[in-house]
Amino acid sequence: MKLFVYGTLLRGEPNHRVLEGATLLYTGSKIQAKMYDTGSGYPAVELGMGSTIVGDIYEIHDQMWSNLDDLEGYTGNPTTDLYSKEIVHVQTPDGQIEAFIYTICDESMKLYEIPSGDWKVYRQSLK
Repeated sequence: MKLFVYGTLLRGEPNHRVLEGATLLYTGSKIQAKMYDTGSGYPAVELGMGSTIVGDIYEIHDQMWSNLDDLEGYTGNPTTDLYSKEIVHVQTPDGQIEAFIYTICDESMKLYEIPSGDWKVYRQSLK
């Protein structure tokens, strides 16, 4: 199964270690969504047209999903979870593929929209 990552799971970011053993398939892939700074050191994404976000795609081993779900605050209950897990169409250099993504559940997490849709670029701009 594939996962689109866009924030702290990216290479060089603090939670990338959770992806140890996963296979990086594509970098610089894009989806139609808006990215927000949560004010807590990580971004959140809301799917929709009008904006593009950039991320990487990994092939994830089945046993990795429970650690990822724990990290993202996902249990399958949208009324209490921080994030939901959805399938999206991702544009890669080789065409479009499907991948899972963690998207925002809690509207209060949307503090500031990140217009570039690129978490690493945004974080560099804050320095």
